[in-house]
Amino acid sequence: MKTLITVAIASSLMMLLSPDVAARTASQGEGVVTLGGEIVDSACGLELASVNQTIEMPPEPIGRLLRNAVGAVQPFQLRLVNCSLTRPDPNRPGVNLPDWEHLRVTFDGPRDRGGMSFAVFGGSQGVALHIQDAAGQESVPGVPMALMPLANGDMTLHYTLRLVGNGLPLVTGAHGAAVRFKLEYF
Repeated sequence: MKTLITVAIASSLMMLLSPDVAARTASQGEGVVTLGGEIVDSACGLELASVNQTIEMPPEPIGRLLRNAVGAVQPFQLRLVNCSLTRPDPNRPGVNLPDWEHLRVTFDGPRDRGGMSFAVFGGSQGVALHIQDAAGQESVPGVPMALMPLANGDMTLHYTLRLVGNGLPLVTGAHGAAVRFKLEYF
């Protein structure tokens, strides 16, 4: 079984061309671009390679899944850069808010196994995707993971993916999943 997993940060920035632009082709050089988005206070930047990742897992022998009920571990990382614990108050120049202390990650996507794992889609059947952090904490779709201490500078968050049985009969084939993540600072 070949697994293709896409991990992406949710982004609320979008660019839309107004329908009015296409209808008025006679006045060239004019138009409207509507931009929507959100600026949020953040302690860290996210390294570009961490924003949208495609993780290709090696084929998983059906015999190993039957024997172990779980697949091989596939590591992946989220790399935070330029973290600063200091928080200037945007409303009062020269005054700081309380320092950032913690970080929390939430993975989200379609659910399987009674909401405990991430669903995979494609030709295979009988498996779901499971995410775990370096401390062994399992990620539940849409549920924030435990707070982690935040440090100045760069930080690398280590995670693993693995296939787990979902109770359906195993059927060989390719599959994939899309998992979003959200970073929150406290």
